[in-house]
Amino acid sequence: MKLPLKTITILVCTALVAIFAYQSYWLYNLYVTQKQEMETAVKEAMRISDYNELVLRITRLSNDKNARHGEVSFQTGYTLDKDNRLVNQGMQTKVTTNNTDAIVIHQGGWRDSLTIKRTKQGQNRNLSINVNSRHTGVVADSKDALFVGMVEKKQSENDLVRMMQQGIHSGIDMLSEPDIRVFDSLLTARLTDRHIDSRHRLEQLHVVPQAMDSARTDTLATVNTPDYLPSDEPFSGSVLRQMTGILASSAATFLVLAFVFWYLIRTLLRQRSYEEMKDDFTHNITHELKTPVSVAYAANDALLQFADDLDRETRENYLKMSLEQLRKLGGMIEQILSTSMKRRKTFVLHKETLDVRHALAGIVEEQRLRAKKPTDITLDVVPDDLTVSADRQHFTQIVSNILDNAIKYSREQVQIAITCTKDTDGNVVIQISDNGIGISKSHQQHIFDKFYRVPNGNLHEVKGYGLGLYYVATMMRLHGGTVDVASEQGRGTTFKLLFR
Repeated sequence: MKLPLKTITILVCTALVAIFAYQSYWLYNLYVTQKQEMETAVKEAMRISDYNELVLRITRLSNDKNARHGEVSFQTGYTLDKDNRLVNQGMQTKVTTNNTDAIVIHQGGWRDSLTIKRTKQGQNRNLSINVNSRHTGVVADSKDALFVGMVEKKQSENDLVRMMQQGIHSGIDMLSEPDIRVFDSLLTARLTDRHIDSRHRLEQLHVVPQAMDSARTDTLATVNTPDYLPSDEPFSGSVLRQMTGILASSAATFLVLAFVFWYLIRTLLRQRSYEEMKDDFTHNITHELKTPVSVAYAANDALLQFADDLDRETRENYLKMSLEQLRKLGGMIEQILSTSMKRRKTFVLHKETLDVRHALAGIVEEQRLRAKKPTDITLDVVPDDLTVSADRQHFTQIVSNILDNAIKYSREQVQIAITCTKDTDGNVVIQISDNGIGISKSHQQHIFDKFYRVPNGNLHEVKGYGLGLYYVATMMRLHGGTVDVASEQGRGTTFKLLFR
């Protein structure tokens, strides 16, 4: 059972939309995954860059002979919770130099620091004590418990490394300020190694205590890459740039699928048009073939039944009528056979030199006699002895087909003008112009197609089977020439035949 074209079109469009939706969903998930991976990679790059900058500062302090020598110690405290799990309770950093002692404690989301500075003036020794406490917003969670199981081991190790790095920072920062430009260089190199080209800006902040419960933040330094612009989605551009290849290939795949589906629908529409034209051809050719058969049958039947009662002139008229109809029938059959692919492969033209005026005069007279309405056909041949190399039978049929269409598709008064001449290249050009109903622009490109007939509204009396102009175009190609048409609806049509 054949599915209707409308159903096939709906199914194809639905499949195309489903493919597009699935591809969009897959690309979005890929974008989210790569964005998360990039965020993780950037955080890890910042941690390692910070660690390397810390090591560089420690190295500089160790190599500086004029530096205040001291000691930095770090420890973490653990306790067992109610489930007998080892949970981190905070960390403590201690810094000792020649004239300063400091203790920094991180615990419960707070950072508490105690700094004692010693100065000596003569025999007097002065002490200055600074106590500061501020909320960091980082609260230890039970999920951060160490050694709770093998599944959380990696995360616990990362937490331990992060706490140790933070603790060392608390001490080293008291001895030497961080160098933001060194950190930026290390971070840029690290991001480049990971093929991350995201624009970034670094700000070095300094917290200045004002009271026990408040603090003021100062920006000490700012470093940013060229063309940096603040964004709510800082990684979107980099992720999309990394996905350029995938997006391009996905778009190309979708376009190919869309083209394939479009071509499928177009092919189905053309097949449907061909099927309709084939049905029209079968219907029309049946009527066209029945007409001469019926006339010839009637004439011969009259001759058989009334042979003794007919005079010589009437008998000859019946015989001429039968001969004319059989000739017409033979022309139709020859025209159909000439358009078949199998016949064209072995088709041979029998060219001869034809006198154009003489050949066309006979065709014009025949068409004028056959016309069922007033027909005026003018013939102009320049020069008068113009000749053309063509197959006589097919040359006659080519011109007859065009004249026949001109008469059929004209109104009450038919006016046809035939002009024959040579162009500058020595080619014979025959132009046939009429005052018929014309052909619209949309149909002109199809009139030479097989089985194609131009819709003509209420002109139902016009019979045909859609092979006349196809035959003309085929024969002109076999003659090595061309056929062109120029027409305007309501103002007639001009066919131009060019014989090389």
